[in-house]
Amino acid sequence: MIPVPGDRGTLHLDSLPERLRRRDPPVPADVLELVETEHARWRQLHDRLVGLIAALIDVAAADGRPVREIIEQLLAGTRVSLDTLVDARIDPEEIAALLRAHGSTGSVTVDEAGTTTFRHECGSGQRYWRDHPDTPTVAEGEVPGVPGGRPRYCARCISTIAAHGRGQWTVDPPEDPLGHCTWTVVPGGDAG
Repeated sequence: MIPVPGDRGTLHLDSLPERLRRRDPPVPADVLELVETEHARWRQLHDRLVGLIAALIDVAAADGRPVREIIEQLLAGTRVSLDTLVDARIDPEEIAALLRAHGSTGSVTVDEAGTTTFRHECGSGQRYWRDHPDTPTVAEGEVPGVPGGRPRYCARCISTIAAHGRGQWTVDPPEDPLGHCTWTVVPGGDAG
């Protein structure tokens, strides 16, 4: 991970434009404008990808396939596994980078025991849920480990992290689109 000079470290959920706005001395206005423009363009592309994934899950489920099976097939067939983004050590700094890359914003705390808690407004599934409150959700027990009433897209995320984190990295999704998603990382060895 490449730190931004003068930054406060990598365990945060601040966007690059926000981090650059806080620089002292300030970055040149044209550089900040370029970064903000590209960040906004990325946000649109990311939101479209999330919408496409959500729609694909919905189309498959509309054909009568169980959502659990759809998600398992998606996870098994992906070409970029979570292992390439967050290795088996389950490093909170890598997880913070993953959340920032998805446009998540919020807070990060580390307690005395070393447990890291990310309380954030998800920049992917939860953002989609806020923008599309009528998106289809899973029923209680439909997808193992996923509370009922959560969007199918969120179920994909929770299932991915449960498989990779093996109890060391967990997700507590919000009950509604206005809440905060909580990711918890407990200290320990390799999860894999």
